[in-house]
Amino acid sequence: MEQRNQIRQDVVTACRILSHRKLVEAFGHFSARIPRTSRFVISPRRSLALVNCVSDLVVAGLDGKKVSGSLEAPLEIHIHSCIYRARPDVGAIARTHSFATSVLAALGRGVGVVHDFGAILLGDIPLFPRSELIETKKLGDELAAFIGSRSGALLRGNGTAIVGSDAMHACLRAIFIEESAALQLEALQAGQPRFLTPEEIRARGRQLLGSAHLLRAWEHYKHEALNSRRPMPRTS
Repeated sequence: MEQRNQIRQDVVTACRILSHRKLVEAFGHFSARIPRTSRFVISPRRSLALVNCVSDLVVAGLDGKKVSGSLEAPLEIHIHSCIYRARPDVGAIARTHSFATSVLAALGRGVGVVHDFGAILLGDIPLFPRSELIETKKLGDELAAFIGSRSGALLRGNGTAIVGSDAMHACLRAIFIEESAALQLEALQAGQPRFLTPEEIRARGRQLLGSAHLLRAWEHYKHEALNSRRPMPRTS
């Protein structure tokens, strides 16, 4: 029970962090799997800035149907249910509308790894070619198959879907994919970005995932979000 309560609190924290960093505004959602069950908790159909406590969260099953909660589930709940069914290793999912990733998607590009912390993605993040909202199981399964074993996808004209082993991991990946996209865009204005090689990504990615660096970053972004009254301005 203590673990499940912590997972719920981490989802609320992730909502606050993503909102503070302007990776979501009125739209977007975040979820985390409830261990040893066929259910997950997810932010409701409201701005993540308004998700203030665990009682705001919705519980849903892997069939994409709401189980409990006083608020409505997001329209795109099948993003979460379908990915969880396809990927037992995924413990949390961030659905963002980050700016730089959206610019790359508009250019028809995915996101490559161009800096140290981008290696947490463990590889490139491709562009899902469909532009529809993922409101059906069919589209959710299509997105899950497209992502495969990767860390997520850009959604054409509609943000990102990023996965992680837990709420902290998914939240940080959502932050660092936006950093990677912003750096890539800046580099494109000056010349051709130099991407990390697959070998470099694997080596640094494993190092990041096996160290205390992620917890250090999580605690920083958590403190930043919970102790600021105003969201950060966009930097892109």
